[in-house]
Order: sequence, then structure tokens, then C-alpha cells
Amino acid sequence: MSGNRENLYLIGMMGSGKTTIGELLANKLEKPFIDLDSFIENEQDETISNIFSRDGETHFRNLEAEALKLASGCVVACGGGVVLRRGNRTFMRSRGMVILLTASVQELSRRVKSIDSRPLLNGPHGRVNALEQLWDARRTKYSKTSHFSVDTEGLTPKDICEKIICMIGNANN
Repeated sequence: MSGNRENLYLIGMMGSGKTTIGELLANKLEKPFIDLDSFIENEQDETISNIFSRDGETHFRNLEAEALKLASGCVVACGGGVVLRRGNRTFMRSRGMVILLTASVQELSRRVKSIDSRPLLNGPHGRVNALEQLWDARRTKYSKTSHFSVDTEGLTPKDICEKIICMIGNANN
């Protein structure tokens, strides 16, 4: 990853489908795909959970902000909290198109129920409550950052990609 040509950024809550949709979309658009969390894990030779527990969320967010700047001409699946920093929100909007993927909290919980590597979901009050709190805290930032939003609930990844490609085409006309 180097330089900065136009990117397509997928943002949204964990479980919204950013990685699954991103991989499929990158293939259809013939662009490289980058999952920011996986990129950080590979660069740090450490899991996100371990980075959070050892160095804290602030350190992880610093790594995330730096990794975000490296993508060039890519489809980028961003971590759910990428919108927490104003600089990230401004950067993404200035470097490409930002698509928000959404689903109900119940659906998100169902999708991530078997994943224990989500540090922000492992609190004492349960997964649904944690997701509701995260959504409430991030909702405005997601909507103000995104150019478009796609509700992923009840759609196949192929259907979601087709919707996004249509939105991109309409935006470029």
C-alpha cells in the first residue's frame, strides 16, 4: 500500500459485512482489497485484542490512522471505530467514496456471536447491549462520513455489491 489515489471505503459496525463485501467488491471492480484490521495485525505481528489489552485503544487508533493513509486505489474495509477520529473521517471523504454498511443490532449480534476476538464486545453487559452502545456513540459519525448507506440485512453479498456498484455509477454520472 502506498500513495493515495481514489479509494472506496467501507465503514460500519462490526458484523456489518465490510470484509466480506469488500473482498467481493474489490474483485468485481478489479481493485486491490485491504482489511485495515488484518493489515494492522500483520504489520504488528499481534492480534487486535492483544494490541488493545497490552497497549490500549488509543495506541490501536494511532496504528489505524496511519494504516488508513497507506491505501491507494483500493477497496478498504475499515475497522468499526475508524470514524471516532475526525482526521480519519476527513481523510476518507477527501480520498474516495465512503459507503456505510448497516444492519440491526440483533442481526449484528447474530453475525458476530461466535467471534471472541472483538475487544469492545467482551464487556460485562452482553453483546447486544455493547453493540447498542457502540451504535449510539457512532451513528452520527457514520452517517456524516458516508456518501451512501446500504442496509445489508436480508441481502446476499452479491446483491449488496450490485447496489454499491450502482450507487458509485450514479455518483460518477
